[in-house]
Amino acid sequence: MWRQKEKLYVTLVAAVGLCALATGRARSQMADWPPVDPGEVQASVNFTPEWASTLRGLKRFDLLQIAAGARGRIVSVEAQSETTRVIYNWVDADHSGRMRALLYKDKGFAVIITPADGPGEIVLNSFGAFVCPMCSPPVNACGLRPSWVPHDLHWDDFDCPRTMTGPQSLSSKNR
Repeated sequence: MWRQKEKLYVTLVAAVGLCALATGRARSQMADWPPVDPGEVQASVNFTPEWASTLRGLKRFDLLQIAAGARGRIVSVEAQSETTRVIYNWVDADHSGRMRALLYKDKGFAVIITPADGPGEIVLNSFGAFVCPMCSPPVNACGLRPSWVPHDLHWDDFDCPRTMTGPQSLSSKNR
């Protein structure tokens, strides 16, 4: 009888511990959103097609920040759009190129790079999309379906260019 009560007690303590751990993790993840503005707009690199090519396949936002040599500056937190996102801006080392990143609450992100030495934009996201018309050779890869595209919505290569950076909304200030 004593052994059964002891086993029940240990099981109960373990279950309470796991619940506390799960709740603590959820709270800490919620506390991280929206992120604090790092205020680092000045990148240490020039935004060129060659540099942008090194970002292809990037899956983590912190690796983008490391590659830029700065963590960016938050210019907008969009909580009223279909999907909550934070918009970061950077200028390159020569102050001639620009980069904008849209970070989503689920840690997915999209990047739009305007290099100084080429017409047009380079677009990529954390789902494998990479479009670089000024790269040699030009690249137009869609990647996988981004998390911000609902699964009940038809999505194919035609939709890809319109969804690479996330939902476009009339309520968005940075369309």
